[in-house]
Amino acid sequence: MTLKNIVTSPWAITRSTTTTRFPCSVASASDRLEAIVEVNGNPASAVGPLAKEFPNLYILALSAASEAEYALETMRAGAHDLLCKPLREVDLSIAIEKARKARVRKEPAERRGKIVTVFSNKGGNGTTTIASNLSDALATEHGKRVVVVDLVMAHGDVTMFFNVTPTYTLLDLARNNGKADPEYIDSLIVRHSSGVCILADPPRIEDADQISADQVRDMLATLRSTFDVVVVDAPHQFDEKTLAALEMSDTILLVTLMNLPALKNTQRSIELFARLGILDDRVQLLLSRYLPNDEISRDSIEGILNIPVFYAVPNDYPTVLSSINRGKLLSEVAPEKEVTEAFRKMAELLVGPAAPRKARKRGFLEKVFRMERSAS
Repeated sequence: MTLKNIVTSPWAITRSTTTTRFPCSVASASDRLEAIVEVNGNPASAVGPLAKEFPNLYILALSAASEAEYALETMRAGAHDLLCKPLREVDLSIAIEKARKARVRKEPAERRGKIVTVFSNKGGNGTTTIASNLSDALATEHGKRVVVVDLVMAHGDVTMFFNVTPTYTLLDLARNNGKADPEYIDSLIVRHSSGVCILADPPRIEDADQISADQVRDMLATLRSTFDVVVVDAPHQFDEKTLAALEMSDTILLVTLMNLPALKNTQRSIELFARLGILDDRVQLLLSRYLPNDEISRDSIEGILNIPVFYAVPNDYPTVLSSINRGKLLSEVAPEKEVTEAFRKMAELLVGPAAPRKARKRGFLEKVFRMERSAS
């Protein structure tokens, strides 16, 4: 599709024998249509009816306005991209390439990343600590493209653990998931210096009610087609959205502490998993704040819960608390500590051994200074 292919008559889109009138230009690409819609003023009135009538139509909005908020409003209305006036052929070419990639992603050969959900039905067990630092290990040690999804929508803490400030959140993805492509997802996430991407919880408590279980499923399906690993920090309650994430997960890290109240709640989770038909090899029991000499032993826990322990994260509460209060990951504040190494080992259990790191080549000046130090 090029500028020459765009239909000059700006008033009709034809599908089968029906013709709907809209102020737009249309171009065909195999079995899919693209449309350029001129947007002046309210994007919802210009784009919304077209997107509703033609759900498979790839809509390029054209406007003199280019502000970020206006662009987001236009995409919420149903557009896939916003082109600015005056329209340059290079901008159109880039937009067309994005449309082509969107078609490719919808083909059956779509890639499939892993979804790892960190869950406990009792708060205070360290699920966000685990989700954040496990994601860091997967990204830095294994080179995985990782996104952390804060599904604790009313009071999530993932952004605090990474010390990042989001502009957009998963509410934006939920509203626009049907037209989400890698570029759009990139505009919503926050990227940490470790390489981990964060999809933040909504800004207001009441926003959580605007996201449905079906939207959670759609979002996770979209993210797994873009990322190698999707790590979900799940809420502590068994609502429909939590269950949607659990059902879609390749691995469920069921987190518990080594005390009777925590074990009682974990037992209830296991019983519910069994009733739901998801108590299989996806469910992995994870001990948080593990002490080898605790009154309740690891073997006793396996006997009580009738499920093997997948991994035990050692108890180093002062180090973990320091990292949280400083807004830094464990690998940043205590890279040599046992608790930090535990997340590297856990990542290896989930995705296999990390590739050996290549030795860093020394520069010319570094070699000279090294020779001078040796001589002295």
